[in-house]
Amino acid sequence: MINNWTKFEEKGEIFFSYLYGLRLDASLACYLIAIPFLFYIVQLLFIRRPVSPWWLRGYTLFPTIIFALITVVNTPLYEAWGEKISKRAIKLGFGTVRGVSSSVDGGMVILAIITIVLFFLIAHYSYHWLVVRFAKYKEHNFSGTVVLLVSGAFVLFTFIRGGYGRATLNPSAVYFSDNTISNHLAVNTYWAFMKDMTKSSKKNPYLFMSFEEADTLVRPLLPTGKDTVQQILNTDRPNVVLILLEGMVAQVFEELGGEKGITTNLDRLMREGVYFSRAYAAADRSDKGMIAVMSGFPSQGPESIIQYIPKHENLPGIGQVYDSLAYSTSFYHGGQSQFYNFKSFMFTHGVERVVDNGNFHLHEKRNSWGVYDHVVAQKMLRDLDKDRKPFFSIFYTLVNHEPYTLDGEYKFGNKTKADMYRSTSYYTDTMIGNFVEEAKKREWYKNTIFVVVSDHGNMYPKEKYGLEHPNRYHIPLFMFGGALKKEWCGKKIDKVVSQLDVATTLWNFVTDRPSPFKYSFDLFSKNRPHVAFYNSNSTLGIITNTGEAVGFDMVGRKIAFSQGENIESKKDSLLRIAQAYYQGVFRDFQNY
Repeated sequence: MINNWTKFEEKGEIFFSYLYGLRLDASLACYLIAIPFLFYIVQLLFIRRPVSPWWLRGYTLFPTIIFALITVVNTPLYEAWGEKISKRAIKLGFGTVRGVSSSVDGGMVILAIITIVLFFLIAHYSYHWLVVRFAKYKEHNFSGTVVLLVSGAFVLFTFIRGGYGRATLNPSAVYFSDNTISNHLAVNTYWAFMKDMTKSSKKNPYLFMSFEEADTLVRPLLPTGKDTVQQILNTDRPNVVLILLEGMVAQVFEELGGEKGITTNLDRLMREGVYFSRAYAAADRSDKGMIAVMSGFPSQGPESIIQYIPKHENLPGIGQVYDSLAYSTSFYHGGQSQFYNFKSFMFTHGVERVVDNGNFHLHEKRNSWGVYDHVVAQKMLRDLDKDRKPFFSIFYTLVNHEPYTLDGEYKFGNKTKADMYRSTSYYTDTMIGNFVEEAKKREWYKNTIFVVVSDHGNMYPKEKYGLEHPNRYHIPLFMFGGALKKEWCGKKIDKVVSQLDVATTLWNFVTDRPSPFKYSFDLFSKNRPHVAFYNSNSTLGIITNTGEAVGFDMVGRKIAFSQGENIESKKDSLLRIAQAYYQGVFRDFQNY
């Protein structure tokens, strides 16, 4: 609560967050009490004498340490992701230790130390003032022990289960507000984390209806392969440069209705080419964004298919069609390419050269994540000059990743994370601008199409859009270059499109073969539906071309956001479509 104080729009709800949250607090307390309670019964029946207090002290110390560690991790995680600690976050952390350490800054370390000190001070004194004084052996006769066992077990079971209704206790039971952060405060972090850790990934979390009904609802919103596609290129063998921007959200692009003076170069390149003013990311994190762009596969909520190599190897990928057409193919990234299994994905999907942090001399300029983007861009240009033509190359930027650190001037200062984000966005914009200006001097530029898209949105710089809000996922998506037909230069397309649509579009640039991407439309398809779906670990949502949007909180099992004309009469049917969509997506994830 303290760390996210500025995010609470309704300060008066904080009291009610704690009040409603008592059900989960009591449940957790009773889980922890259960083992010493049973031991006390055994002590009364069989041991019949006091035992060393170190048994209880050791038992108390264990969850204290675990909960302290959870708190230390959860605090910066929630600030950055807008989600509490979960099994997915732990799996990503263990799989990418270097990446996690790269996100840690001095402020996080200081906060962690303060948290641990406070945690153990409170634990120490509450233990000695309460537990030591009252947790003492007292003799009971047999009948008294039986009464204690029955009544105690009844109380513990009642609070652990949360009552005797049909539904057992779950985090949604303590939701009380239409303000998401107030609900998140009400949910006991440790209880929810333990629940999530014991949840099976084999079970589809999106089982809202029969699969027959789900397929019927979603079928009209999936590609059929019968649509007419507008040709925007002046060649059928273009060089293709895909620039995947790390965490760039529409709110820093003036051309997309955002703030001024941050991305002037990218705004100019948008106006030179064709751009989509209402493009939406599939999810909130890089592992989901990479799969969305490269394989046209939607986010799977609490799961991430790129983490399962046997599964992601079976996904189609856009690199495969370019490789089959004898293109030279490459991937450039300043960080470690094994992060999120990016390297294995590239090599198994037609990318023959992967250039990452390990390909640069130790003296090259680096930040906490890896080599600076402008250094990578220079190497990429040199390599593309030498590559056989045509080529397909991916440039995945790095510096705009939290903790948003720069070795040099912060254009917008570094007093707040939002200003640091603006500054790294400005760096990324300047770097891309210089990269493109150098590319324009090359002979190969006149036969090249540049495709620019962000991997996901961001909570910054506005800091007011939760994961249920479509503005959190509003991203840049545009194309320019010498291979673009003149009549498409300077075009703005105001219809809703998805990041997923990049895959089929890139596929159709070079082949007439049917696209293998089930959920991806061509961006220039004439008769396609204009709708986008977005998803995070705990939310799902849909936005339509007419402006209706619905965001659903999976934990609270309630609509957390809605907008649009006459939305009250439409939101239930829109939500039903979104639920059906992700029910099918997760089934496909399981089947890969």
